Amino acid sequence: MKITTVRAGAHIEGVHWVAEYAEEAHEIRLFREGQEVDVHNAPSTLFGDEENSGSKNTADHRAMEAAVLAYLRRFVAEHDAEE
Repeated sequence: MKITTVRAGAHIEGVHWVAEYAEEAHEIRLFREGQEVDVHNAPSTLFGDEENSGSKNTADHRAMEAAVLAYLRRFVAEHDAEE
């Protein structure tokens, strides 16, 4: 299974947030209520060793979604703290 984009979303304090990881660019786009608010280079440690372990399976995809969701939650916590 080749995964090129991983999306994860969450409602956080009544706001719908989505993080979208683009494998080709190794970047994460962050959306708030459907509007893009930021783009980050994905940290090299985002997925650990799984990224280099060969073809991805369903469990790898779920692990990638969990990592993207964790990144999103961390971003929102920092974003909300700045406001």
